Amino acid sequence: MNHFIPIGKHMPLSGAQKSAILFLCLGEDRGGNLMQKLSEPEIKKITDAITSMGEIDSETVEETLEEFGEKLGDGGGVFGSIDSAKNLLSQFLPEDRVYAILGEISSRETTDVWAELSNLDDRVLVDFLRREQNQTVAVILSKINPDVAAKILPMLGDDRIPDLVERVIDMESLSAESLHMIEQTIKRDVLSSGSNQAEARTEKQLVSIFNKLDEDVFGALSRELEERVPDQFRSIKQKMFLFDDIAALDDTMLAKVMREVTGNTLPMALRGAKKDIRERFLNAMPSRSRGMLQEEMEAMGPVKARDVKAAQSEMVETTLRMAADGEIELPDDDEQML
Repeated sequence: MNHFIPIGKHMPLSGAQKSAILFLCLGEDRGGNLMQKLSEPEIKKITDAITSMGEIDSETVEETLEEFGEKLGDGGGVFGSIDSAKNLLSQFLPEDRVYAILGEISSRETTDVWAELSNLDDRVLVDFLRREQNQTVAVILSKINPDVAAKILPMLGDDRIPDLVERVIDMESLSAESLHMIEQTIKRDVLSSGSNQAEARTEKQLVSIFNKLDEDVFGALSRELEERVPDQFRSIKQKMFLFDDIAALDDTMLAKVMREVTGNTLPMALRGAKKDIRERFLNAMPSRSRGMLQEEMEAMGPVKARDVKAAQSEMVETTLRMAADGEIELPDDDEQML
């Protein structure tokens, strides 16, 4: 498995990346001699680029060399890695200085990755970890924010938890090479997959806003967005979790959600709900509690639409929080909502 993010055709390259390609083409001897003439900050930038570039196709190599006024005779590609950088640096720096530079780069990149990973949506992170081997998951759990690790650990399943914790306890120090490989995998498979993080945060914000909109307002807005940006809006709708979706929980989990809300939140939310949704909630309750709730709703009389929406939004937020904490499980995307 390639643990690097390949440099593809026509991708914009930074100055450090272009210089890195040149050094890789020159080889260890000539590249090492040339690198001796650079300052240490310049060496670090180029070393940083070499360690993370991976495979560079021949066309990109040729285009880069043309900028330096040279041609690559055989049109071959090159490959950047930690080993490539180490071999170049070893031509003119002592071993301890080589490892210090590589260690500094690896430490900086790794810190950034764990911070970004800790800020991911819980469900995105859990989906990724569920597909990984326990040893890799244990490494990740030992590096991310402890609060995040504590939250997602129960979501990985009771059968995996003991083994994961045991692996974290017994974990030995990882080499810079191994840690770099895991970090590059995370970059490729999680942080760089699909839309970028800024876009994902924007989408998450819109999901939250839409969940709180009045039903009539959202209906009118939906018709407009389906005309203007159908693909983007479809993606947002798929991530939305509405009050009616709570009814798709099984009886046990639905009862947990209802017990979690306090005051008149539940009767207010059900007072303005559709008949079939209201019946679904009531049928999940013991007969005595159901009777008391029905009496409470009848005693309310007419209620304001904004109060109903606020109560339903509170129940949605409660449901999502309980799911994030591992107290309940949301229905799968392919399960039909009532």
